[in-house]
Parts: sequence; C-alpha cells; structure tokens
Amino acid sequence: MSITAGRTAALTDPARLAAVRRYEILDSPTDGQFDSVAAAAAAVCGTPIATVSIVDADRVWFAAAKGLHGVTQVAAEAGLCASAFCADGPYVVNDAAIDPRTLDHPLVRGELGLRFYAAAPIITRDGHHLGTVTAIDAMPRELSEGQRAVLGHLADLVAQHLELRLATITAVRAERQLRDDAERRAAAATELAERMRIAAAAHATRPHPEHCQLGGATPCTDPAELKLADSWGDSAWGCNNHIEEAIINVRSVFIANEELGGLAAFLHR
Repeated sequence: MSITAGRTAALTDPARLAAVRRYEILDSPTDGQFDSVAAAAAAVCGTPIATVSIVDADRVWFAAAKGLHGVTQVAAEAGLCASAFCADGPYVVNDAAIDPRTLDHPLVRGELGLRFYAAAPIITRDGHHLGTVTAIDAMPRELSEGQRAVLGHLADLVAQHLELRLATITAVRAERQLRDDAERRAAAATELAERMRIAAAAHATRPHPEHCQLGGATPCTDPAELKLADSWGDSAWGCNNHIEEAIINVRSVFIANEELGGLAAFLHR
C-alpha cells in the first residue's frame, strides 16, 4: 500500500471515525479548554502558531488555535496534519519548502508560507488517532528532544481531557435519563392512582368478595377493592396493593368490567 493510500485509509477508517464521533468534539463551541494547550505548545516550540486539531474524514478541525485568528478548519491535505495524526510519535518538518512530504501543500505554497511544522498525535486509550497538537512557524526551525517530549505530553493531556469530557457527557445523560424515568414513573403512578380511585368508587356498590383474591400462595386478608382482568378474560378481586402490583408487573392486565370473571393466571402464579 502506498503512503497516500495508507493515509486515506487511516482518515476514513470507520473505527477511527467512530472514535472521533464519540467524544462529540467536532464543531462544538470552543470553550477555551484547549487554549492553554495550544499556548503551551507555541511557548515550548517558540512558534507564533499552535493548534489542537481533530482530524475528520476530509478536514482538520481546530479545537484550539493560537495565531490563526478566524480559522476553524482546513482541508485534510497530505503532508501536514492529515499525515501527522497517524504517526506513532512526533512528526516534524524542519523546512517545508524543501521537504518532499510538504512541497505541494497549500499552506506551504499559499499566503501562510508555512515552513516549520511539528505535531504529536492525540491517541485514545484504545489506540485510535484523533488528531494532533501542533506548532507552526513561517521560518525553518529545529526541534530538540526535550521539545518533542513536551509536545507528546501535551497531546496525551488532550487525550485525557477528552476521556473526562466523555465521562461527563455520559454521566449527565445517565442522570437525565434517570430523572426522566422517575418523572414518567411518577406521572404513571399518579394516573394509576386516579384510575383506581374512580374504579374503586364504581366497584364498591357491586357484589364482591370480602378479602383480596390476589395473594397467591399466601392468602391476603386485606379488603377487596377492585376487580382485575386480563386479555384472556380471567379476572379476580384484589386489594389496592395487589392491584397496583399486578398492573405494573403483569402484561395485558387491566381494571375489569363487572362481566368478567377469574384471573386464574395471576391466582396461580
């Protein structure tokens, strides 16, 4: 496989793109959380421009960008971010004007006139490459081993922050789901209580056994208040507690009409 084909495969790999999506960072409002990382990358490498970049299938989106005012994304052209993100360590171009990897890149040929580029890949805990922490200059530069190491640490810091972000998103959604479920249960309980109140008033004047018939193997001595039926036509009288239990836990059970008789399935459960 050629280098270009390998880069394209990495860009569009479904598992990698799914990893990018799960952090819900692409196109999210920038809140300054990665600005300090970009500022640190620029300071350590001595460059006027630095970014925290997330690489999509066809673009490079900036979660933070120092020195690139108003720029939020660039095309995923080979040679820079679109190549650096899939590296296993720092990816350095000392002079892009003479480096064969970057000679034809628009950011090198164009107005920016990029010459120096250093990036460390942002890699998730399960090995997916999301993007880069990058330092950029319009002048050729060299990068020391210490600077390379710090750039790598900054990329690791971004990966850790993304995991915290994901954990927070998951926790908030779980809490919201629990709250919504509780509200639905409360509404259902209120509705059921009202239905039972109305039905009990209607059933009170009709002949019915003295005690609940829904105690199963343990007879229930509570007063019979309501009559339940199921879709097979079986029915039985029960106290409020057993009626509520049956309606909640047994499918196809409903408050009965007087004409129905039995509920054998519940009596013999």
